[in-house]
Amino acid sequence: MTIFSKELRDAVRGRWLVAFAVTFALVALALSLVQQQGGVGAQGFNRTTASLINLCLLLVPLLSLILGASAIAGERDRGTLATLLSQPLSSTELVMGKYLGLTVAVWAAVMLGFGVAGFLVALVSPVTDLGHYLLFVVLSAALASAMLSIGVLISVVSGGRSQALALAVLTWFLLVLFYNLVAIGFALSIASSGEMLLAGTLLNPVEAVRILAILSLEPDLQVLGPLGSYLYLEFGAMASAVILSGSVVIWTAVPLVGAMALFRRQDA
Repeated sequence: MTIFSKELRDAVRGRWLVAFAVTFALVALALSLVQQQGGVGAQGFNRTTASLINLCLLLVPLLSLILGASAIAGERDRGTLATLLSQPLSSTELVMGKYLGLTVAVWAAVMLGFGVAGFLVALVSPVTDLGHYLLFVVLSAALASAMLSIGVLISVVSGGRSQALALAVLTWFLLVLFYNLVAIGFALSIASSGEMLLAGTLLNPVEAVRILAILSLEPDLQVLGPLGSYLYLEFGAMASAVILSGSVVIWTAVPLVGAMALFRRQDA
């Protein structure tokens, strides 16, 4: 709890939380104003949420990976890791305290950003489909948890903060920008089947959250192309959402457990 409180206080004092919230608020307002001028403002929050999906899938993973990558590697660089571990504190408690503190901080940033954005959008657009907007806030928080877990694992295996940050940015590039081009294309080249497309989706939490967000806006899975058709025919919308949500939970739990197991074997 002490480590948790420290991480949370440090995050609140940092400028990134406010910067994240302000960025989302301004972009959401700009998108809403553009939609108003384009004559689609009557669709309100639904249209704004759809426009924010890609932005959120870029920023939330990057923020979470960088923060997670600095968790242990930053203490190692500052020479404070040995001091922390000399306290009546196990390595597992240290990792969990840092992870939970960062998780709550990022959740707060996501909710603050979307909250301010929602308030500003409500001033210029009719408030419709608010439920979809709130659901996407939850999906963004879930994605942040998974990416923080991966970031903490990177932090544990890295020799220093610079190396951890470099690996975090590389991971962000691979999962967010490079994955669709390579993994999905690879799956199609091996076997153009729904099973391969689904496997490729489950191997990336960003892609899983993207499809969950689309499902929340458009239950007709056919809009997702071959993958959507496969999910619709084999599982249906509800079961597909459960499968994709399970993938995000696994991506949250497994890297964190791996980070704790590896950290127990390391020297400060």
